[in-house]
Amino acid sequence: MKVEFGSAPVAEELIRECLHRSASYDLEGFLLGQGAIPAQIMFVGEAPGATEIVEGRPFTGQAGKVLEEYLKKIGLTRQDIYISSAVRSRPFKDKVVAGTAPGKEPRISRSNRTPTKNEVLAHAPILDAEIELVQPRVIVPMGNIGLHRLIGSHETISSLHGKVLEGPIQRLEEVSDPHSRYVFGDRSYSIFPLYHPAAVIYNRSLEAVIEQDLAALKQFLDLKNNS
Repeated sequence: MKVEFGSAPVAEELIRECLHRSASYDLEGFLLGQGAIPAQIMFVGEAPGATEIVEGRPFTGQAGKVLEEYLKKIGLTRQDIYISSAVRSRPFKDKVVAGTAPGKEPRISRSNRTPTKNEVLAHAPILDAEIELVQPRVIVPMGNIGLHRLIGSHETISSLHGKVLEGPIQRLEEVSDPHSRYVFGDRSYSIFPLYHPAAVIYNRSLEAVIEQDLAALKQFLDLKNNS
């Protein structure tokens, strides 16, 4: 099997369509996923942040360092996997910050935010195309946004983390229809939800749980490789 490393060759027409669908939302920049093509395992995050948009590479900020630790613990590198996310542009929110000194003008502070369901839906065709190109056997959604994009919003990471789910995933029914909704595809995948790497940055009490989940993921991957 020939393996290439880089961004999945998503059609420019499809990218333009998704950017058009999301033009009215507070999003900036654009970034495709990156990694091995094909890949046995695909990680699906939430959306790029400011650092990722500037550097043109997924998971390069603080969460990226945590993801690197995830990969070390399961014996993989970025060259072994494909990394994508539910939204391909940075969701942001602006806040006016008052000047801190006399005569200092107020400034706009821009920060990351969680993408909305409509923003995820607008970018859905790109993730669909990446999954088709990468052909993963195992998909690892990291956090609720990635999980809900794949299986719907009836469950959460807190209830499914560290468990293997077998079954089809959601895809957009009709790309050209702006009112299209998700349907489940025919192909079955192994889905292994994990907490988003950013979660442990804000909640150190999750470290032990994540360690257990990564050990379970490594064991599952080893069994799958030997089957």
